[in-house]
Amino acid sequence: MKKYAFFILSVCIGLLFSSCSRSSEQQSSLQQELDSFSHSKSIPVARYDHVPKGISPFTGLSYDGDGRGIIVQIENTAQSRPQSGISKADLIYEMEVESQITRLTAFFLSEYPDKVGPVRSTRKQHIYLWKEWDYPYVFYGGSQPKGQNIYEIIKNLEIQAPKIDGMETQNSFFRSKDRSSPHNAYIDLSNVIKYAYHYQPKQRSIYFDPKSVLKGTEGGKVRFSYNKKNEIFYLYNEKSKEYERFINGEPMIDQENQKQVTTKNIIIQYANHYKVPSTVYTNIDLVGSGKAMYFTEGIMRTGTWKRKDIHSFTLYYDENGKELPLRPGKTFIQIVRPEIAVNVE
Repeated sequence: MKKYAFFILSVCIGLLFSSCSRSSEQQSSLQQELDSFSHSKSIPVARYDHVPKGISPFTGLSYDGDGRGIIVQIENTAQSRPQSGISKADLIYEMEVESQITRLTAFFLSEYPDKVGPVRSTRKQHIYLWKEWDYPYVFYGGSQPKGQNIYEIIKNLEIQAPKIDGMETQNSFFRSKDRSSPHNAYIDLSNVIKYAYHYQPKQRSIYFDPKSVLKGTEGGKVRFSYNKKNEIFYLYNEKSKEYERFINGEPMIDQENQKQVTTKNIIIQYANHYKVPSTVYTNIDLVGSGKAMYFTEGIMRTGTWKRKDIHSFTLYYDENGKELPLRPGKTFIQIVRPEIAVNVE
């Protein structure tokens, strides 16, 4: 009887341990699935009109704000440098406006500096860029000759986002005393957010993917020039994994914090440029297609860009014609003439 009882007890203990072992294995398997799911959820992809909650449309990085992005038109002549607030922009375009002079179109979301500028006027190509993004846009007047009148173009393109035009309102604008007009107009974006932002923009983004594979050639040094007074140089910093930006051989500095402007990604977008007859203005084809170069973490890739029409996003492709995602982070998009030579090391 004792032997029988001992046998029964052994069987029960065996079943108990077997059950515990299976339970442990199941829990381990479940935990692996949860970890995998958690990991995939921690690195969502932002892509054009699909911007996951908690992701910045301008950088693809985690973000806990409400999506109220602001675009600001900033001067880029010698008289305007160093600019203010520029190091806090999440996305920046540079393109010509007249006589090979460029301006910077800066996008702010992660921070709203209380001094950004100098704010200057806008041009036809900037309005076409604005149509693509449709966030509130800060500028100080604009071109008005026939065919170049920015107010008519805004109406014709049916842009819904508000304009914050220094020619129409002085709210949140101010003049500095250390520079002469017209190089001394600035905007307080913190004030705009508090008192003048009455619009809910649809979130729009470039294509950001944290898991994108970087395959290409060496691209740690990038050099090109818009003109003799605007020579651009990017140097990749291995430690920060960002590019440091230089202009005319000197670091591009934010006057407010003395920090050098840096960026995670660089896009060089080749587009047709035209001189507008009887004016100093330059027009640029931002709807259409052309060649492109991409730089991320010291790697260069080549490809093309395409924007089908004014209602479409600009899509960026690799050399095989596949959409090319960027790594999350700040991006500098350089719109250049087709003949511009880019030296890469």
